[in-house]
Amino acid sequence: MNIVLTSHGTLCDGMLDTYKKMVSSNSPIVAVGLGDDGVDVFREHLSNAVKTQLESGNTLILADLLGGTPYNEAYALFLENPEHLRVVSGFNFGMLIEVGVAAAASDDLDAAVELALNAGTSGVTAAALPDEDESLADDDLF
Repeated sequence: MNIVLTSHGTLCDGMLDTYKKMVSSNSPIVAVGLGDDGVDVFREHLSNAVKTQLESGNTLILADLLGGTPYNEAYALFLENPEHLRVVSGFNFGMLIEVGVAAAASDDLDAAVELALNAGTSGVTAAALPDEDESLADDDLF
């Protein structure tokens, strides 16, 4: 399965760069950010990236913000090809790691969407002070 990251500005580029450094530099993931060139240029770049990814298999688009331009444009592409394309909004790095690793082994879009939703929320937490009898070993932080 292929992945397209899309966001306002360069958020998606930074996420992809970090993914390549931490997880895999050989992955079927591309990034398309909405820059200062405007929506029409962005729409063309996103459409071209998605079409290229679809040539080699099912594609999952991870967008930064529900209702934002990157998501809306991705959703329009999904409506054109619902059999081979899915869109998930609100991506974070934990979600990208989980879905990126799974994408190498599976082409199942519905499973990828479920994994993305679970991974995206399970990694969001608030830090809490340890109980008095707990130590702060590095193993306890993760």
